[in-house]
Amino acid sequence: MLEALDPQTLRARLGLVADQDGAPAIAPVAQAVRTCVGNWRSPLRQRVSAYLHLQLAAAGYDEQVARDRVRDVIDALIDIGDLTAARLNGTGSLVLSRGSAIRIGAAEFVVLGTIESDGSADLAPWRYARATNGGAPAESAVPFAGWLGPAEFRMHLARRGGGSGHGTMAEYWATLVAALRHEGNPIDRSQLRAVIGPPSADRSYFGRHHVPDGRWSSDVPAGTWCAVRPGRNPNEWHPILIDASDDAVKALDLFDWDEWNWALLARGMVAGAPERSTWRDGMLAFEHPIPRQFVRALRLMGGPAERAWTWRLSDVAFRCFDDWRRSEL
Repeated sequence: MLEALDPQTLRARLGLVADQDGAPAIAPVAQAVRTCVGNWRSPLRQRVSAYLHLQLAAAGYDEQVARDRVRDVIDALIDIGDLTAARLNGTGSLVLSRGSAIRIGAAEFVVLGTIESDGSADLAPWRYARATNGGAPAESAVPFAGWLGPAEFRMHLARRGGGSGHGTMAEYWATLVAALRHEGNPIDRSQLRAVIGPPSADRSYFGRHHVPDGRWSSDVPAGTWCAVRPGRNPNEWHPILIDASDDAVKALDLFDWDEWNWALLARGMVAGAPERSTWRDGMLAFEHPIPRQFVRALRLMGGPAERAWTWRLSDVAFRCFDDWRRSEL
C-alpha cells in the first residue's frame, strides 16, 4: 500500500530543512548530491539535478529556488574537490573524488570525496563540506594552506610578467601599472566607471558600477584606478585598469574579473588603504568582491550567509583562513 506524504513529512523523511529565506538548506542538499553520485556510479549531472529538483518540489520548495540551490551546491562541491566532473563515453558525468582530509585546526578536519570519518560531525545546515572533530586520518591529512596553495595573484603576475610568478602584492601592482603605461590604449573618459572611493567604516557600501553608486563614480579624477568599460550591450561591462590625467585616460583590459579583484586588493595595500572585511559572531563579511580562491576556501570551511559577500564560519575555520590570508598577502 502506498503511503501519502505531505510536504512537511517528506522533508523530515529526507532530512531537508529550510534556511532563513525558506530555501532548502545547503548541507542536506549537498549530502543528497553525494549520495546520488555514490550510489549511481558516475551519473550524468543532468540526471542528479533532475532527480533532486523533483524531490525538492515534492517537499514543497519553490521550483526556481530549488534549481538555483542544486546548481550552486553541485558547482561548490566540484570547486572544493568533493566531486569531480568527468567526461565518460563523451558525456559529462559526476564522480566522488578520491578521499582526502584537510586539516583546519588542531583536531578539526574537512573530509572530501570517498573518505568517511567516525568522528563527531558538524551538521551546520549552511555547510557544503563535511567537517569533523577527530576520526579523520590525521597522519595523511593535508594542511589547509597546502590544499589551497599560494595566493593566485601570482598566477596573474606570471601571465603579465612572463616569469615564475614569485613576488608580492606590491610587485603585482607594479607589474600591472607598468603594463598599463606601455600597453594601455586611449579611452573616452565619459564611458568609464571607476572605484575611486576609499574603503572606510563610514563608506563600507561598495556599490554597483552600472548605476554607479557607493564607491563607484563616473567622474574619474587623476590617478590609477580599477574600473570598467562598456561592452556591446547595456548590461555588458569589461574589467580594466586605467591611468587618468587631466588631459586623457589610458586603459588596460584585464584578463577577467578574478584579475580585477586581485588588482583591487593590491591597489589598496600599496595605497595604504587596504580593502576591508569584518569578523563578528561567526560571520566574515567582506566590503568588496573577492577572488575565486577566497570563495573556494570559504566553500570548503563554511557557507554563504544571507547578505552578499558574507560567509558563516566557525572560529577555528576563520582563524585558519585568516592565518593563510595574512601569510600570503
